[in-house]
Amino acid sequence: MRAAMGDDRETKRRGRVFDPDPSLFPSTWMPLRWLQIFAIAKAFATDPFQYRWCSPDSTEVIIPKLMRQYLVQLALGDEWHRVFLGEKRVGLGIVVIFCYFIALIWMVCTTFTIQAGAAFLLIPSILAAMISAWMNVIVFWNRMGNKERRAAMNAMGWNDHDMARGRR
Repeated sequence: MRAAMGDDRETKRRGRVFDPDPSLFPSTWMPLRWLQIFAIAKAFATDPFQYRWCSPDSTEVIIPKLMRQYLVQLALGDEWHRVFLGEKRVGLGIVVIFCYFIALIWMVCTTFTIQAGAAFLLIPSILAAMISAWMNVIVFWNRMGNKERRAAMNAMGWNDHDMARGRR
């Protein structure tokens, strides 16, 4: 009972509890997922004689590579949703969203080599990943106590005097 009261006081001291609406993210990411599917399909439809799933004549078998990258970034995006919103493990969410962002950039670069128009359709997904990563970092930062925050700022080369002046 006492531990629960201590946790409640700690929550009140740090501010609001991190409890986002679970329907918010699927509703914002679903149009982006459909845009990704359309972009990948558009890339797959580009010159089927040059880009094939497998070809004995060509060493340039890029379609399976693009499909693999699509599935990896899809899995990482779903994992971030599970870790950040489902389990509310904000620190691990930062690592997962960073991996997702790298996988997404890699997929966009591969898509660009096949068809630039399809790659441009993936730009909103990159922007959404950047916003989600920023939100994840802000939630993590706000959940840290003052002592941990000071230690992090000192590790980054900021001191209290610089913080008071608002610059580095």
